Amino acid sequence: MPVPSNRKVPVLIVGGGPVGLALAADLGWRGIGCELIEQTDGAITAPKMNEVNVRTMEFCRRWGIADQVLNCPFPADYPFDVVFVTSLGGHELGRMRRPSRARQKPDAYSPMRMQACSQLWFDPILRDFAKSHACVKLRHRVRLETFEDTGAGVTCDLVDLASGARERVTADYLVACDGATSMVRGTLGIGLDGKGDEGGVLGHPLHLFFRAPDLLKNCGKEDGTFFLAIDRDGLWANIRIIDPVNALWRLMVLDSDGKQTPESVDKAALIRRAVGRAMDVEWVGLSIWTRRSVVAKQYSKGRVFMAGDAVHQLSPTGALGMNTGIGDAVDLGWKLAAMLEGWGGPRLLASYDAERRPIGHRNVGMAAEFYLAHGGFEDGLGAIDDDSEAGRALRARLGSKLERDVGAMFRTIGMQIGYRYDGSPVCVPDGTPPPPDSPDNFVASARPGSRAPHAVLADGRSMLDLFGQGFTLLRFGADAPDGKPLETAARARSLPLRTVTLDAPEAAALYERKLVLVRPDGHVAWRSETAPVGAGAVIDQVRGALSA
Repeated sequence: MPVPSNRKVPVLIVGGGPVGLALAADLGWRGIGCELIEQTDGAITAPKMNEVNVRTMEFCRRWGIADQVLNCPFPADYPFDVVFVTSLGGHELGRMRRPSRARQKPDAYSPMRMQACSQLWFDPILRDFAKSHACVKLRHRVRLETFEDTGAGVTCDLVDLASGARERVTADYLVACDGATSMVRGTLGIGLDGKGDEGGVLGHPLHLFFRAPDLLKNCGKEDGTFFLAIDRDGLWANIRIIDPVNALWRLMVLDSDGKQTPESVDKAALIRRAVGRAMDVEWVGLSIWTRRSVVAKQYSKGRVFMAGDAVHQLSPTGALGMNTGIGDAVDLGWKLAAMLEGWGGPRLLASYDAERRPIGHRNVGMAAEFYLAHGGFEDGLGAIDDDSEAGRALRARLGSKLERDVGAMFRTIGMQIGYRYDGSPVCVPDGTPPPPDSPDNFVASARPGSRAPHAVLADGRSMLDLFGQGFTLLRFGADAPDGKPLETAARARSLPLRTVTLDAPEAAALYERKLVLVRPDGHVAWRSETAPVGAGAVIDQVRGALSA
């Protein structure tokens, strides 16, 4: 039996992957006490993610760790090119040029760019940042065995896997970041909605990790980060460099019969097919997994919340999985802080599901579309390797089609920063129509529910640098309406709010209103040309205190 304990925890986080670590980091940054438990030792041998997208980089910028991500061991001068090949040693069909970190320039829509930073490095960066806050406690080799939501808190039974010691603690809130097979979701009896076969299954890929120094040089290929292999049987694999310094690669076989075991996988045959000839490599890991396209039917129940793979499982096509989970953590982080600090209303936490579950469906659906586009390259490829006019013509046609169709999964800026919380109960609609939601195109908008747009201020800062710890009321121009009614209403409710008056014509044009209220997560909550008649009602809605 667990040893009775009077120990209380504001937030207990189950799962120490990047999503759980991001939530612990965000809560710690906000001064909110939390404890994270992870049943493994935290070591990463087979990284599941390798790209930190633009929005996640913006969060890292807010937390002050963006430079650590930028300076991770992935070389600054290594190009992020995407290359389509018949094999690494065969024909190059097309190349999508993407600049190395050292040659990147900020785009108009963000001060940040996507970065190659494997989970090998990203998890430790998040872990160290979370641990830097005294109010955060990280515990490895500890497992959640049972939990009960009493209405006043969540009673949790924990076991230390090293010593066998058992402990019962009470958390104000429990957050499950415990992966695709989430014990917490299963215990709550929450099902999954999916596409594809039963259970939302799209396929059974293989991940094979290996070291091969000078692999591209030996194959006569220019450097690139992501190689997609297509031969006479179709687009069947991708080969990605994870750590150029240590020559660590990952070969992903896009699908298998679902019956493979680690012992039955013919690694030598797969590397021969990927390279185009037999090659000795150092094998360092292998995983067999299931590609799913599913979203949980609900993201929370009572005082128990879920995030990341526990509530959405995406095909990795498009690099949306971990990054979607980080978005969950940031949305939930400020709302938990609001409740624990006493200014959040009774409907605030319900908005987590209302906001993030539609984004889960959006991203899961698009990732599945990206993956299914791979299947459009299966027929008429018999001459793909032939040194003939027919072979050359086929390769030329194929290259441009691959770049257009399969390459779409690398053109996702709209997916990364264009998501909106349409219909959110804690945003005040202004009646304006939504901008287009296109995967490869981003339209900046300060419409309530949208990510507050980036613009460069006179002192060189980004507008995004104004947001984070609390609410921010933007006044555009000295003649903007007085913000005092909103300030007074916020102060009466202990809601953290600061007012910033800007002389910034470019930003004013993007935000389109004289007054704009931005939430702690950087999304617009309310905007208007005039001061609100009922300032208290505005503040109550954005903090979740208005009844339906």
